[in-house]
Amino acid sequence: MNLSNSRAIIGLTSKATPTSTAVNGTVQIGDNSQTISLPDVNVAYSVRAFFAAGAPTFALALTTGHSTGSTAFVTGVAQVETATAAGTASASGDVTVTVTSAGMTGSPLAITVPILNGDTAATWAGKVRTALAANATIAARFTVSGATTAIILTRKPGQVLTDGVNTVNLFVATDATLNIALAGPAGVTAAATSANTTAGTATSGVYVLDGNGEDFEGVAIPTCVPNGVLFVNGGTSALTAAGGGTLAGLDIEGGSSILFAGGNVLTGETALNIVGSSTFLTVTVLANA
Repeated sequence: MNLSNSRAIIGLTSKATPTSTAVNGTVQIGDNSQTISLPDVNVAYSVRAFFAAGAPTFALALTTGHSTGSTAFVTGVAQVETATAAGTASASGDVTVTVTSAGMTGSPLAITVPILNGDTAATWAGKVRTALAANATIAARFTVSGATTAIILTRKPGQVLTDGVNTVNLFVATDATLNIALAGPAGVTAAATSANTTAGTATSGVYVLDGNGEDFEGVAIPTCVPNGVLFVNGGTSALTAAGGGTLAGLDIEGGSSILFAGGNVLTGETALNIVGSSTFLTVTVLANA
């Protein structure tokens, strides 16, 4: 990769319009942006990392771009619960579907679904699925699906992280209380419990993108000395560097920070260890080999 015109542009400014009587125009608050040239830079790379819940550690060797010390990423699995309808209604009335889930508002939540005399199990199961999907509380927590007699609830991710290009679903662990109970008019077979079709597995660790020790062209990053490092935190949880030295205690919550070797900020620092939770981070490094 051939690099040229490497530089950092730093500044915070704001335009203000005075509101006093007989005063007009605008006032600039803050200094003009400062441009710092980095003529020795011949290495540049960027690494993105998604942090699941539980405060996993992102370990990045600034000198090589390797992140092998990061907490291993576990994708996670969505929990699936299935109730099976049985019996043909011999009278019109309501099927009562009771959904229990820890932490869900109103749990156990009872939903009544009108059915007709002669509705087969497959017919009234379809009506139940429609009613569940239309309930705001259920729809916020579960995806409703199924066919014929199956009434299926699939747990939605507890949180979805995205950097605008990549998306990571943060699934939650199995809810042992999750249950779909069915009761109805004559002919409908009552079912007090449902089946845990798929156990939920919580998403954990750090999902690292953009290669590991390679630039965007897939070329191995040579051993280098960082000239400038830009941290951009796209999430809402605090990230705190914990590698010792001048990086210790750096809080980059909800914004960005830039550090320069020339300002003695990175002197002696070769690695970055950041602990985060339910957020994502981009680290861009300009260096010289």
